[in-house]
Amino acid sequence: MVIRTPDFSIPVTFVGSQSNDDAGYGQGTSIKWHDAVSDHVADPDTAFSLLGRAAMRAPSNSAIRLDIGNILLDRFDFGGAATAFAAALQIDPAHNDARLGLARCWSRLERYADVLALIDDAAGSRSANSHYLHGMAALGLEQRDLAERDFRSALDEDPKHREAAFQLGRLLRDGNRLDEFEILCNDLWAKGARHVQMCLDHGRILAAAGQDDAARALLFAPEKITQVMLDVPGEFADLDAFNAALAEELLSNPYPITDVPTDELAMRGATRIHHLMNGQRPELIQTLLAAITAQIDRDVAGRIASASSNDLWLQCRPASAQLRAWGLIQGSGAYEEWHTHRGGWLSGVYYIAIPDKFTTDGDGDGAGCIELGPPKSLADRYPETLRIAPQAGMLLLMPSHVHHRTIPFVSQGKRISFAFDVRMLD
Repeated sequence: MVIRTPDFSIPVTFVGSQSNDDAGYGQGTSIKWHDAVSDHVADPDTAFSLLGRAAMRAPSNSAIRLDIGNILLDRFDFGGAATAFAAALQIDPAHNDARLGLARCWSRLERYADVLALIDDAAGSRSANSHYLHGMAALGLEQRDLAERDFRSALDEDPKHREAAFQLGRLLRDGNRLDEFEILCNDLWAKGARHVQMCLDHGRILAAAGQDDAARALLFAPEKITQVMLDVPGEFADLDAFNAALAEELLSNPYPITDVPTDELAMRGATRIHHLMNGQRPELIQTLLAAITAQIDRDVAGRIASASSNDLWLQCRPASAQLRAWGLIQGSGAYEEWHTHRGGWLSGVYYIAIPDKFTTDGDGDGAGCIELGPPKSLADRYPETLRIAPQAGMLLLMPSHVHHRTIPFVSQGKRISFAFDVRMLD
């Protein structure tokens, strides 16, 4: 069943929830913005070439190999990145970042036993991330008890480690250990964890307890989905002119990514642009980022003014954040699977170009629409979803823990969009 009008407004109280002042409501409504993650200094080809030459001249410099590995990792070249991280680690066996980078790559390459050995070799200097990666390798080897111990150790080191919280919570839910799951969530909240995984997990706890209205309000409240038309940047006559320039900029970007790990990203059959500042007109991207952050500030101020003091998601609002943004180019048949953005607090998409005869509304099969709803594990219980037909110039904002997908379309032409997460900075 597809809903058209928001109707959920039940406030949710989390055990140990904050007062308004503790949550940041009394500290003003703006987020302190830092440079976007997309603000690369050099294009990857130039950086890779310069680093390669530097590596030849400084064969004992581990930091250069680490930088090379990170560039390759950003391109999802796990084999190449593993070689670079291994070289850094050979130069400096105590280089923890190189060890963690190599462990990440080997996990992606399903070398799970090697990951366990690699991290065990540095057992005396375990960090939350090393415990987490050890746990992920243990999961890959179906050693669930070891994985659980590792994830708990990661959270002992860092209660705010959202990925360890996600994996441990999933193990507890899969084992129907819901009492332990609830204890875990309340314990992490009491220790200061304020990521959106807490919203998802508490929503699941409410659902398991039969508190359906409260669970719906936390997992998927349509009134928290904002649709606005972006303000026209001052140097452009209208949004059509701005969008035409943006579309050309993304389509001509020299660093498109089409081959992505499908178990990590929801993208299917599309092109993703990470190096947004390395096109011909990076000032267009900067203009768009500025317009988006201005609208987010207005949106957050409005949400806080009208919110219940028990709004768990708003209590997770970061005081200091940056945008992590990427471009997305989709043709006929391309789509995104159901997913969330666990790394963000608020997520969104700006629609730059929509094909002719793309979609008319959210009825029927919803071709071309973005669809939002509760977690798919609860779809039978909470079947309501919201479909929105994109329009060029539309900015869509949502809590990052809301599940969503895009429905394939068959029109000719490209759907070009700009997606982003508001990411908390410690």
